[in-house]
Amino acid sequence: MTEKEFTAWITASLLSEDIKQFPGEFLQQIETIEVILPGKTLVMGEEFFGKFEIIAVDGTPVIQADSHVEAKYILYAGKNKAVSIIIPISKTGLRAAVSGYEKYLDSIVKRIERDFKKTFPESKNLNSTIN
Repeated sequence: MTEKEFTAWITASLLSEDIKQFPGEFLQQIETIEVILPGKTLVMGEEFFGKFEIIAVDGTPVIQADSHVEAKYILYAGKNKAVSIIIPISKTGLRAAVSGYEKYLDSIVKRIERDFKKTFPESKNLNSTIN
């Protein structure tokens, strides 16, 4: 198996599983509100007076988050150019959702790393494969 074939295999393997969707599967009985987004790719802007700016890739301001955790939540939830997302009202719910999602992503990365190192112990291309 080549590294390119490994990448195709691991991608197919992950897609065949029931991949958890953010935010829905990381919100458990948490009260939320709906926020409208522009349906564009979003990126983190600058911190401005304690708020974190979320902008579209063209530089257009979209929304300001009250904390870094809320900004990450918005970016994660809007990753597929969403036109609306739901956000937990409580800061505790917000932190729990982001933390749970990041742990889930870390588990996927560790699985890919373990399988890659087992298949290609001498390779230096681990990071490009994970990406």
